[in-house]
Amino acid sequence: MSLKLTGRHAALVTVLLLTVALPLRAQSTEPPVCLGFAFGAWSPALDWRAAGHTSPLDPAAHQRADDGRDWATTQAVQDEHTIVLLPAWWPAGVSVTLPTRTPAPGDTVSGTAFAYVADGRLRVPRATVRAWRVPCGRHAP
Repeated sequence: MSLKLTGRHAALVTVLLLTVALPLRAQSTEPPVCLGFAFGAWSPALDWRAAGHTSPLDPAAHQRADDGRDWATTQAVQDEHTIVLLPAWWPAGVSVTLPTRTPAPGDTVSGTAFAYVADGRLRVPRATVRAWRVPCGRHAP
């Protein structure tokens, strides 16, 4: 299956919601912070095959975290403002940079995102992103 979001489908990405649970600090005893994300239009459009990925994209086969959410990590990044998301719709990863990984409840923060591609010679898809806190707990699939 190929994912290519252009034209009317690009608008769908704008309202796409992805939620993940993130630890505040690697060795923290504080509860996790869960965030929701909404992405703007991707430029160039997300296209799995055009990004050099050779394996088929099958979101149904994507593993989820124990609470039903897509995977995310902050451990593989150097900077306190970056989150790597591993959503079913782009399992190669999406890097999100925000002014803070822990916005106050009720706040929405804006940042930037780029999707990882398999071929480094290609233009990397980029988008704006908004993030906000959401309740942690089991996420409905």
